[in-house]
Amino acid sequence: MGKRLILFNVSVVIFAILFFGFFQNVEARHLKLYGPQRPEKGVTWVTYINDYIPSSSIPSATGDVGNVMYHEIEIETGITERWSQSIYFDGDSQSGSPVASDNNFRVNLIKTEFNISIFESRWFDFRLNNEWAFKSGNYTDPLSQEKYSDSTELRTIFSKSIDSFAIIISPGFFYRYTDDPLGLTYFYANAIQYGLSDKVTLGLEFHGDLGEMKTASEQSHYIVPNIDIQLHEKALLSIGIGVGLNEQAEKYTFRNSLQLSYQW
Repeated sequence: MGKRLILFNVSVVIFAILFFGFFQNVEARHLKLYGPQRPEKGVTWVTYINDYIPSSSIPSATGDVGNVMYHEIEIETGITERWSQSIYFDGDSQSGSPVASDNNFRVNLIKTEFNISIFESRWFDFRLNNEWAFKSGNYTDPLSQEKYSDSTELRTIFSKSIDSFAIIISPGFFYRYTDDPLGLTYFYANAIQYGLSDKVTLGLEFHGDLGEMKTASEQSHYIVPNIDIQLHEKALLSIGIGVGLNEQAEKYTFRNSLQLSYQW
């Protein structure tokens, strides 16, 4: 009991720090949600994710960058019952930009991520994700107009299942340490999910970057209706539409992912 109480207190402290800490600049990222699921020991998940943002959805302050698509390939393997390890390859592509040289595909980041299940209890489950990203060249994010930087990210993931419902609360921070603007970005990725059947799950996600919390102009917030469809025992399709809730957010982001599972 004492050990569980210590773990609970630690998780509460981390949660408070992430929500009430010092907030700084906004960083563009995938509208990505992590739940309690991880690959079991000896299982590998290979996932392709893309976020498509049409030019008509991009805030005018960004300028004319054409249509933007973010790509990510993730390979995650269950090492133990509580630890899985991932490697990612992130890229972006543009089309319709007035700058002809921008209309191509770039692999801009290589990442690795430690996924740790801290504890499971009748109150909630708690896991940590720690990601380290390394830039692959001198590339600029087409939406934020900032250079990609070496960085680290920490997500705390609290989840609770109640019958067919699941609630996920996931505050986190993102730290750039090689390219301006240096410093911390705080964000959240929360969700309510409902298992419609064994093969279909409906979700309503809430994503956002919080900025310095001084003015609304430093923040961007999104709501994402999503559906997960189990196409096969080893194939999961996810489709969602991100809707920007304020002026700084892209109006619409079309998100798709396909996850394949392999036993080794």
